[in-house]
Amino acid sequence: MMTKQIHLWAFLQGIGFYPTGWKHPRARPEGVFSMDYYRSVAKLVEKGRFDAIVFGDQLQSRGAGGRTPERMAMPTLDPVSLLTAMSAVTEHVGLVATISTTYNTPEMLAERFAAMERITGGRSGWNIVTSAHPDTAPNFGEAELPPKDTRYSHAAEVVDKACELWAAMDRAGPRLPQGRPVLVQAGQSPAGRDFAARTAEAIFCPAASIEAGIDFRNDLRSRIAGLGRNPDGTRIMPGLSCVLGGSEEEAKANHKAIMDLADVALAIEYLSESLCCDLTPFDPEAPLPVAAIIANTLLPKSDVERMVASAAEKGTSLRDYAMNFMLHPRGHNVFIGTPEQMADMMISWRDAGACDGFTLQPSYMPGGLEDFVGEVVPILQKKGRYRTEYPGNSLRETLGLPAFARADA
Repeated sequence: MMTKQIHLWAFLQGIGFYPTGWKHPRARPEGVFSMDYYRSVAKLVEKGRFDAIVFGDQLQSRGAGGRTPERMAMPTLDPVSLLTAMSAVTEHVGLVATISTTYNTPEMLAERFAAMERITGGRSGWNIVTSAHPDTAPNFGEAELPPKDTRYSHAAEVVDKACELWAAMDRAGPRLPQGRPVLVQAGQSPAGRDFAARTAEAIFCPAASIEAGIDFRNDLRSRIAGLGRNPDGTRIMPGLSCVLGGSEEEAKANHKAIMDLADVALAIEYLSESLCCDLTPFDPEAPLPVAAIIANTLLPKSDVERMVASAAEKGTSLRDYAMNFMLHPRGHNVFIGTPEQMADMMISWRDAGACDGFTLQPSYMPGGLEDFVGEVVPILQKKGRYRTEYPGNSLRETLGLPAFARADA
């Protein structure tokens, strides 16, 4: 029986997974607005035989309470433009762009992705989002975001219409190389999971533990099957970051060095951005200002209350809460150890049914990506669990998905 192969995606937003990553000696924050940087990164990802490069989008500022961060480096370029440019220096790696259904029409989306699909030769993917940040709405002349259920029902309509438009373009010719882009989703709520089960061919998710990964994948596969789709036609790709070393001790020291790059002000800025509430005016040594956070956050208050409940009970200081918050950004799994240990961990997750592969989020860029490609990928290949060559030219082929069924086929 053929061993289960591991799929890999590279999520390369900003200067890395950690908010301190841009300060690392092997980071290149000065390069993130230059094509030279993205050329070298794209070639490195393809050297590592990754399925795809993924970039997010952002329709609002990174500030909180109207304040622009001074210590965080989280640049965001238009993902379609950026990935299309990166296609010119690569031949095989897929290119997945994040675009919102709430603030784009089906016609706009269909046209942009059809162009990307043709220019890349069939390597395009669409990470479908509905825009969850409350600061987005005013940028489009609205007082507030539509309710979540409304956003998801609208997203289903937009995707259906876009698929109709791609089918019409495909029939009219010239053919779209894949028929349409690969559809990707990252919703975590019940409504998001239902939408992913109905639509997605690949799903990005957080999973801090192997148990969480198993639960999520089993739940999604059950939902997919319940809708009459084949669960084997969808790849589950939880986020994964890492800090490597020649020994466990060295890896832990490297991780500590990244954490030590943070000052309290940076940690509080990062927490402010994550909670959508400006905490910079508060005393770092005083208890976390829970009442002020809940009163002023732009996020759903019940979600924020759950996040800060433990700190409220313990009287944790703002300083300690903010510094600890940076240890596991966004709830993803962070591996700290040797390359061999990391390869074994990835294989154990795949064999346990916790994932179909991983979405790598390098701890800092490009150094963290260089370490993974140079040290972990060869081990996975030697163990026979990861490709040494691409199977074809399209993203669908690379993912091992069935060919798209054209209406006139």
